[in-house]
Amino acid sequence: MRKYYALSILSLLIIFVFYSCALNDSDEYVSLESESNKDGGSIKAPVRIDLNQVPLQRLSDYGFFIGALRDQKPAYKLIPYEPASSLFSDYAHKKRFVWMPQGTSATYNGDDNVLEFPIGTVFIKTFYYDNVQPSNTRKIIETRLLVRKNDEWKLYDYIWNADQTEAFLDTDQNGVFVPITFTENNVSRSIEYKIPSQTECVTCHKINIQQTVEKNTPIGPKPQNLNTMYNYGSISRNQLLYWKRIGYIDNTLPNVNAIYSTVDWRDTTKPLELRAKSYLDMNCAHCHRDGGHCDYVPQRLNFSNTDPYTFGICLPSLFVIPDNPYVITAGDAGRSELFYRMNTNEGSEMMPLIGRTIIHDEGVDLIREYINSLPTTCP
Repeated sequence: MRKYYALSILSLLIIFVFYSCALNDSDEYVSLESESNKDGGSIKAPVRIDLNQVPLQRLSDYGFFIGALRDQKPAYKLIPYEPASSLFSDYAHKKRFVWMPQGTSATYNGDDNVLEFPIGTVFIKTFYYDNVQPSNTRKIIETRLLVRKNDEWKLYDYIWNADQTEAFLDTDQNGVFVPITFTENNVSRSIEYKIPSQTECVTCHKINIQQTVEKNTPIGPKPQNLNTMYNYGSISRNQLLYWKRIGYIDNTLPNVNAIYSTVDWRDTTKPLELRAKSYLDMNCAHCHRDGGHCDYVPQRLNFSNTDPYTFGICLPSLFVIPDNPYVITAGDAGRSELFYRMNTNEGSEMMPLIGRTIIHDEGVDLIREYINSLPTTCP
């Protein structure tokens, strides 16, 4: 009798644990997908977009966010994300989101290739500054949309008004300079932030692998960049696994432990080489890779490139710069073209050639340390 009683208790415990796990999973899904979408006590319906109507004139017209637009509180299944390392944009902070139509998902296409996203996918990236002077406030400057319409990606930019209540479609597409003074890393800076022109956007986002048809493409959402933990508010999850869980990636995704992944370049616990290559991949490789804007030059700065020579080490500079004989002069950053171009604001010599107006001091320090750590091998 005691045996059967113990078995009954054990069975009940197993059922309770199973039910608790299921409930926790359900609660997690609610907290990430629905609970955050309460507005006045009601759950907002999923985002629906008519591609024939895109672009809309106001950012709020899409229904991506609930509540005050400036709060960037995502609607149902608008998922925040963050790559392991971020592209430098004059110290601007960024909020990133992705949305896909119901019943669609992305397909794995290699560790360092952008996922193959379904028609209707929208990427949203908002650029803002904290500690803006004189009032130490937050200022949102622009929100960029990347929308897959039919078999091509379209780029749209929305410029925020002074009241921070709305962002309007940039119909001129010629670029805008926005003066701003802010404090970042205990340093005060005054800059002319550049909202890019359509041509500048295309320069970074275009790809032409076979040199036949030039197309626009996202830059950051590659498995190598998303194979990191993300804090969704109440819980942290691996981003790739979470996307797969909610249906945003299909079963083509391999074991995430087998994906050769970038790291956060700011994380000093990671190997210096991985940090430097992660930084260069995010900031340079969209141009310096096969099919990129700088395809014509020999260096390939994509993270997966394991050939030191084509990566730039002891690779002769295509453009002659005094005392900088190689792209990367191993052991001597001061004689490296890569370091020189990162450490100048001269328009004809700086790299990246667009996307920044000031030098990224921390990035320059990282690449200096990396190059100087290399064994001296160049003649």
